[in-house]
Amino acid sequence: MRSSRTLTYKYAIALNEIKDRKLYMAIDLLLDIKDSDVKTFFLDPTIPYHNKSKVLSEVFSLDEKAERFFDLLFIHKRFKLLNEIKELAEKMTMREHGLEKVYVRSAITLNEEDKQAIIDAIGKVRKTKSILIVKEDPSLIAGIIIDFEDSIVDLSISGAFKNLEYFIFGG
Repeated sequence: MRSSRTLTYKYAIALNEIKDRKLYMAIDLLLDIKDSDVKTFFLDPTIPYHNKSKVLSEVFSLDEKAERFFDLLFIHKRFKLLNEIKELAEKMTMREHGLEKVYVRSAITLNEEDKQAIIDAIGKVRKTKSILIVKEDPSLIAGIIIDFEDSIVDLSISGAFKNLEYFIFGG
């Protein structure tokens, strides 16, 4: 698993260095393929890697670096890491620009003022500009859970009950 993360990280760095919007369009299309014949073409080990890259290059007018990126994925049979590579590359780009995706689960629907208050509080603590992804979760009873890439802040009643249970019964 660790080597997979290392590989994903290296490919994500390469993807960010290419900076070609057409490459991202090609990746999005590949990740969303529904046609089984097309999927089979890209996953078939008997088809030479360069044929696969060439098709993508011609369809999306990719430059040499982008075509080489796909060559490496196909040569080393790492095509299945493509989604992880793309997600990590996007996170890296966001960090470079001081942005961060933050997932918020709330017991109630949050209005714009609530969302802005959360963004402002996170900005003061983490020194980033947050992009909130809010989801209503009535199971929380009351409060919110803020989920960052590297940590979780549980400000919900259900979380408080769990902490109380751990305190009383040990945990």
